[in-house]
Amino acid sequence: MNLWWVFVTVGILLMAMEVITPGFIIMWFGLATIVAAIPVYFGASTSVVLITFAVTLLILTVFVRRIFTNRLTSKRGVNTNTASLIGQQAVVIEPIDPLKATGKVRVRKEVWSATAKGTETLAVDQIVTVKALDGVKLLVAKE
Repeated sequence: MNLWWVFVTVGILLMAMEVITPGFIIMWFGLATIVAAIPVYFGASTSVVLITFAVTLLILTVFVRRIFTNRLTSKRGVNTNTASLIGQQAVVIEPIDPLKATGKVRVRKEVWSATAKGTETLAVDQIVTVKALDGVKLLVAKE
């Protein structure tokens, strides 16, 4: 069996391994190995094969990987529909004390930790409006 076939086979196996590993890393080693098979086929020296492999790997990992990852990753954050809570009315179910950062509200049958704008404490059963989302807490204001 010719040595260049070994390079091609190893390259294909490395590219196949990319299926079970995330990150677009092993695929570039596989492609660089296949490209390095070309000088092996023509009988080039070991140093030429290694330089071909290294340069190809560098180009693929630095430039092509960046293009692939930019196209395949989303620029948007995780869509959780929490933005739809802003402007909704809520009922205070645990007193909201902005100074202690305690309190809970019920919005659409869900219970959320909440804090209020200003320094005024909001009492239980008071109707409030959701103004913003701060991490996992709702920022509410009295109607």
